[in-house]
Amino acid sequence: MMVRSERASAVVRLEFGSAREAEAVRRALAPEEELPATSRCRAKIFRRENDLFLQVDAKDTAALRAALNSFIRWAIVARDMLEPRRKRDG
Repeated sequence: MMVRSERASAVVRLEFGSAREAEAVRRALAPEEELPATSRCRAKIFRRENDLFLQVDAKDTAALRAALNSFIRWAIVARDMLEPRRKRDG
């Protein structure tokens, strides 16, 4: 039996409280986006106002899931790093 692997893709929208926060997270993730695409997946990150969009194209659903998990966790960490600044700036 031969199992054929289908390509998979997703676009995820992450909403932030301000365009400034969204841009800070986009800049934090930019180095990962700039890495050469692997044979398993490619990612693109872009911002529209307060929203950050993550577009991932992958060889299969396993690669898609792994890439999404990584990028979303990195985005959460970057967002959480802004928290002390939010408290300080009021």
